[in-house]
Amino acid sequence: MSESLQISVDSNEATGRRDIVNYLRLSGFKVDVQKLDVCDYVVSDRCGVERKDVSDFLGSMRDGRLFSQAGDMARVYEKPILILEGNLSRAFGRSRIRPASVYGALSSLALDYGLSVIPTDSPDGTAVLLHRLAYREQVKEERTVQLRSVRRALPPSQQQVFLLSGLPQIGTTLAGELLAQFDTPFKVIKEFASAEVHVSASGKTRRLLGSLAEVRGVGPVIVERAQGVLNRSHRELCELDEG
Repeated sequence: MSESLQISVDSNEATGRRDIVNYLRLSGFKVDVQKLDVCDYVVSDRCGVERKDVSDFLGSMRDGRLFSQAGDMARVYEKPILILEGNLSRAFGRSRIRPASVYGALSSLALDYGLSVIPTDSPDGTAVLLHRLAYREQVKEERTVQLRSVRRALPPSQQQVFLLSGLPQIGTTLAGELLAQFDTPFKVIKEFASAEVHVSASGKTRRLLGSLAEVRGVGPVIVERAQGVLNRSHRELCELDEG
């Protein structure tokens, strides 16, 4: 049945563990190598697999990667799996991490993140396990391989730009200039909400008053359109949208 099996492999993992990839190909797998946002292997639409040898596992505990990766896996895949490769007990002698801390981390992965942690003794064992996982998912459960990605939040500074660029005729460039002038989105919005446009006696000339006039690209039209959003009720605008 291997001829019909597929697996997606992260490009870094494929480079570092050619033996696993070669085993899968020789077993008849269609191996798709590409950069994956989450996990090292994907065997179905619901099952992503991260492989860590014991040294990488302990290192990821120290630098915090372990739980960050676990959170991503839990958000993206219904059946996230961590393959722990190698002799964990033997690694304790080469690490300053206490065994109790390691077992606490393993408990957290299972109870807090819903990860199934499966040990293997070697890359060969990992390859066989991946084969069986893919067989179960794709043949027994008739599921297909589907890649998923994590939607990461923008950095706070970019969130500020994104917030202001939602106002009429204010793109990201002008939003950046406004933040450079007024420092915070709250101050920018406050300036727009209270800005005044002076109209000449003849009605032919309109001039922006106040601090906003100092920002290049901001004029009476932009201010009035922004005020049309900022100073009107949500219900009123919804009625206009429907009309």
